[in-house]
Amino acid sequence: MSRAAIACLILFVGADPFHAHAQAPRLDGYPAVGAPPTVTLLAAGAAPLTALRYAVPASYTERLNMKMVMGMAMDMAGMSMPEMSIPPINMTADLAVTAVSATGDVTYGVRFSGATVETAPGVNPALAAALQGLDATVKAIKGTCTISNRGLIRSATFDLGNGGDPQLSQMINSASSTLQSMSMPLPEEDVGVGARWEVRQGLASNGVQMFQKTTMELVGFDGKTATLTATIEQTAPPQAVSNPAMPPGTDVQLDHFSGTGTAAISLPLVGLVPTSDATMNSDMAMRLAMGGNEQAMTIKISMKIGIAPVK
Repeated sequence: MSRAAIACLILFVGADPFHAHAQAPRLDGYPAVGAPPTVTLLAAGAAPLTALRYAVPASYTERLNMKMVMGMAMDMAGMSMPEMSIPPINMTADLAVTAVSATGDVTYGVRFSGATVETAPGVNPALAAALQGLDATVKAIKGTCTISNRGLIRSATFDLGNGGDPQLSQMINSASSTLQSMSMPLPEEDVGVGARWEVRQGLASNGVQMFQKTTMELVGFDGKTATLTATIEQTAPPQAVSNPAMPPGTDVQLDHFSGTGTAAISLPLVGLVPTSDATMNSDMAMRLAMGGNEQAMTIKISMKIGIAPVK
């Protein structure tokens, strides 16, 4: 049961928008899983209006820090488990631009440079054990991303190294996915302070296919840095879940998933690393079939992710 809890905690901590699955579900008003996001302007905001575009120099390099904090409450077969939390994890990564096209597309390399786990009282020993070796695993990760001057991801490839424990690999994959989605899709139209736009995406999140709506508001702009707020809504239709983080021989059926979140973002258009703080809360119901027995589970997950350049 503890192993299942760890796997479920890791299962939903990130979303990878680049890997669609066979027979992907569809949801009216959303692009298919793996398709480019749609960006719809809801309000243009106040004058003066300007086009928000990335203008990252070809010589750009930056180091970022990402802090992840997660917790979970779970009920299985009518029995409530004590609330679980993992110690805060800090990861650093180095970014370096390798090319800027004539149309403004930016290609950059990413290499994780380290990870530390903060001490925290009351952490489940099984969770602590699952994080052993995190630093060495993280340092093997590297990747390449290309984004448009509107922050739309053209391509992204990540090499996660030699793998290792599948649960730890899931967490690393989620961290990599977070880095892939650091750029914020910007509207085509000129906008001013008070502008609002909506981004809709179909995402593959560690074996679960979901749909996400993010409503962005431009609350400040000084010509180089956009200050944004975001509200996030996620939903996933019922589906079978296939994920290597789950115990061997376990069949998982997701019956319900919903998530909500908020974020405050300072987005430099002349750089790639925002300063952001995001909070997500998710509720799900699933059934696990193990050894001929089926158990119903309800899970609540809370997550905070902070990203900032290293000064």
